[in-house]
Amino acid sequence: MKQFTTIVLILVICITCGNTVSHRNHDVQNKTVKRDTIITLNDTLSLYYGSYNNNMKLWYNLYIVKKKKRIKIGKGNEYKGTGSELFSSLSPNANYVVVDAIIKDYVHESDKDSTLHENYTCAIIDLKKAKIVKQMQQDCDGSWNKKNQWVSSGGKVVFK
Repeated sequence: MKQFTTIVLILVICITCGNTVSHRNHDVQNKTVKRDTIITLNDTLSLYYGSYNNNMKLWYNLYIVKKKKRIKIGKGNEYKGTGSELFSSLSPNANYVVVDAIIKDYVHESDKDSTLHENYTCAIIDLKKAKIVKQMQQDCDGSWNKKNQWVSSGGKVVFK
């Protein structure tokens, strides 16, 4: 858990400093391709990512797979994440899952350079409703308790 927190802090520092690259290069390399990726959650549920962006190194187009049927995840009001590093944590009752919801995009574009912005967040998905119900940034290193609540590493209940 401490290692995860350290990594997150290092990433925040890197994000704050920004990442400048050639605009020409990111247009050519920023291609999302079809690349099926399935994460098994339990015997009846899986997560399916329909595409992958090589330049951003993120998976996109998230679905729930239930009984071989794909259900598109609704974005809800709070969800702004676009990609994933394929982390998931299923609640004990299998009603919710926490996934990475990473935002990576160019916020400044010019012919000479562009600034890549990265924002590491996570989202709680209601698996029955196939909808994002909460997006978090600071409490992603939490865990599920026996009451199916997401609890931050500091012990605070973040989602009931």
